[in-house]
Amino acid sequence: MVSKTFENLGDDKKARVTAALLKEFSTYPLATAQVARIVADAGIARGAFYKYFDDLHDAYRYLFGQAMREIHQGLRRPATSPDAFSSYLTMTRAFLTGLSTSEYGPLIAMHYRHNEAVLGDGVDPEPSGDAAQWAAKVLTHETLRCCVLDPASLDARLDQLAEALTILAKR
Repeated sequence: MVSKTFENLGDDKKARVTAALLKEFSTYPLATAQVARIVADAGIARGAFYKYFDDLHDAYRYLFGQAMREIHQGLRRPATSPDAFSSYLTMTRAFLTGLSTSEYGPLIAMHYRHNEAVLGDGVDPEPSGDAAQWAAKVLTHETLRCCVLDPASLDARLDQLAEALTILAKR
């Protein structure tokens, strides 16, 4: 877990460390990421890194959480009404559009290619809502994954998601 020491850093230093994390984790899979490159890029001592984060996995989780918060900012959760299934498609398009212009795009691609097992699949451990809502959520996340890994499939995957969501809405 990120330390209070890191949370209390000045904006400039925190931005340098975060930028160094982004560079490292967007360029290298977690298995080959190095604290040495991060501290060199951030201009901090190796010991400072370990004052801020427990290890590379902790730093990755921090950065990935930052990315998800920023990318999801402005997206609203779908309602639980039957006509809400179309909002999953709208949110998916918005997410992918935001990701395409985000500095976090390469990080998310690296995450899906190499690092997904570190954080899990993003599915809530405690199921809630009805089965159709759960299915819509799972299909939406899988569509995102497929589009990030194969951008050329975006239109076909979104069409496929739209069809599946239409079927779910009719149940």
